[in-house]
Amino acid sequence: MQTRAFLLLALALGSAAAAKGEPGFLLFTRRIRESPQALQPEVESLVRSSFYAAHPTVLSIPRWLGNSSAPEHSAVVAAQLEQRECNVITVDLAETTDETAIAESVSQLIELLSRNFDVPLERILLVGFAEGAHLAGAVAAKVQADLGQRFPHLTALDPTEGSLEHLLSPSDAQFVEVVHTNGGGLGTLERLGHVDYYPNGGGTQPGCVEDSCSHERSFELLAEMWSPENDFVSALCGSLETMSVESCRWTSLKMGQGSQWAPTPGIYFLETRSSQPFARGAYHISFL
Repeated sequence: MQTRAFLLLALALGSAAAAKGEPGFLLFTRRIRESPQALQPEVESLVRSSFYAAHPTVLSIPRWLGNSSAPEHSAVVAAQLEQRECNVITVDLAETTDETAIAESVSQLIELLSRNFDVPLERILLVGFAEGAHLAGAVAAKVQADLGQRFPHLTALDPTEGSLEHLLSPSDAQFVEVVHTNGGGLGTLERLGHVDYYPNGGGTQPGCVEDSCSHERSFELLAEMWSPENDFVSALCGSLETMSVESCRWTSLKMGQGSQWAPTPGIYFLETRSSQPFARGAYHISFL
């Protein structure tokens, strides 16, 4: 029932901005989790909302034309609010096809938080799924150009092949982490970040037959990635071609926790189960 209510409310609130062909924004916090608030990238809108500048902020950018009820948004909201007090802002792209306008609108919101609410970029996380991963990169690049500060942290979930004007790259943020779960299908195997994770080789995921299942597995892993009990122990590999249990060696890096320190850039392999709990810990591969 709660999931259905989320979908109906999100669709209703996101419709106004979408009707104008502009990105829409919804704010979620623990206090208004079941009744999110529509936002505009304006000071008055934020002041009237439940946004709390002292809490971390997460911006979730969905797949191309993804609306407020996109399942990737639900996963980000649930995983973040389960772990901490924070502001989660989801982006509605249902009626928006202008890549430049999307980057400008989302970056305008971030710059507003920085300039008018004294929110340091270090307290803002950008999360993008599919095409949204490349859009997140474009947003981070725009913020850097406007503020003269490199965006600290971007999490990309199974980015698609480079079909947009901006292609996600390590230059977009200080730390770009990428989770590949359907490379060769709806996603890509191409390295796009400082750290690229390839659960089960980055292609078909356990328990999945359709590409859409493997593609969406990337955000289904978030709840465990962002949990203190994260057991996604990852192994460093020399190349995509040699990525296997025999050729890779364990590190202390756990998928989703790289922003807490400076991991060795590269290709990381791990194995998961077909259902929750997905993590398997250190499995088969010898330690580095």
